[in-house]
Amino acid sequence: MIKKKILLFVFLFSCSEKEMTLDEEIAVGVWDEINGYESWTQPGNFSGIQESNSAHGNYVQIWLNEISSEFLHDTTAGKIMPSGSIIIKEAYSDILGENTTGITVMKKITDYDPTHNDWFWVSYKFNGSLAGKNGAEEFCYSCHHSGKDYVLFNGQ
Repeated sequence: MIKKKILLFVFLFSCSEKEMTLDEEIAVGVWDEINGYESWTQPGNFSGIQESNSAHGNYVQIWLNEISSEFLHDTTAGKIMPSGSIIIKEAYSDILGENTTGITVMKKITDYDPTHNDWFWVSYKFNGSLAGKNGAEEFCYSCHHSGKDYVLFNGQ
């Protein structure tokens, strides 16, 4: 009887200790990397909370890390953003931004997904926990494919 209880405990414990996938590990690292993103640059033509008709929510706000911001402001830059570019979209259910519904991040990672220009996608809850799928997401690509390097705003 004691053996059965020990085996049940080991089974339940091992099931709760799920190993993270590579995409989940990357997502955790990205969350750490974007700490303080609220002080990053916002696109000039998309500054502050804006109305949205996207899957991200009714209202959104965007931030760019230095790499992506410099690329979008460089009129001589090519069409493909450099590795290390990060774009963050915070979603809200209200125009005042009082009710955050999630945070979506695109990060360009060299050799991550060459078929889709190496974009890694991840959605977080406001507390930083993963909100759903992450990585090479067909749902994201299918919507963003029409943008310049999968980016749907010009950032000027």
